[in-house]
Parts: sequence; C-alpha cells; structure tokens
Amino acid sequence: MPTPSLRILVVDDQPAQRLSIEKMLNQQGYHRIAPVETIAELLAMIEYAIEPFDLLIINSALGTDITFDLDDFLLNCPAIRHALVYDGLLLGEHVSISTLQSRVIKKLLRAPDERTIISFMQAIDPPKGHPKRHTLLRSEP
Repeated sequence: MPTPSLRILVVDDQPAQRLSIEKMLNQQGYHRIAPVETIAELLAMIEYAIEPFDLLIINSALGTDITFDLDDFLLNCPAIRHALVYDGLLLGEHVSISTLQSRVIKKLLRAPDERTIISFMQAIDPPKGHPKRHTLLRSEP
C-alpha cells in the first residue's frame, strides 16, 4: 500500500511527458503531485515549500543552464528527499549519499516507464512491514 501523503514534483518542459508520469504515479496510488515546466518554477516551489518534497522527477536536459548545477542541487537541497533524473544530458558519476539524510538518486537514459516508476517507488516507499532501502541506484546502461 503506497503512502498517499508523499509529495512529488515532476519537472519537464513537455506537457505530455509530465502528464504521462503523473498518470503512472496516480495508478500506483500517489496523488500529491505538482507538475512544473521549468527550473525557475521548481526553485519557486522549493523556496515556498513548508515541508520537503519526498520525490523530484526531472528531465536532466532542463538542468543544462550554466548557473544551475543539478548534481549539487540534488545532493544538497534539504527540500528534496529523493530524485529520479531522466533523459537529456546525464549528470556526472560523482553522486553519493548524504550522511545526514539517506537519499535515493537514480539516473535514466530515457523517460521512466511504468516498470521503472513501480521499482523506484518501492525503493523509496516500500510496502508496510518491509525495511526501507537506503541504497543509491546507479545510472542505467
């Protein structure tokens, strides 16, 4: 049974892709989803957030602005607990787990499909009675 209170941000400049990801999450029982189009909207959501977001799903192609370091943001932003990064330009391989707070960060070569969403959500929101996994998921080949 999923935790319906998880707060999820989906960032992609393609409306169809945002909608597709949102539908896949809805089918898994997650409904607190905020779809946004740009890094600027993401940063505004983070700035005004009262509580952290449990998951950020983002197209890495949006993080190519020279003034925005997506790797650094993912590792150091206290308002983001976990991240699923896909498509576009893959980030560096120096991703690590914060010692202050366990984070799951997974990088994909393409947009997530239903199987990927299910697997990732089980990693960050395991079924009740199962221990939470505190592992880092590496890039797909």
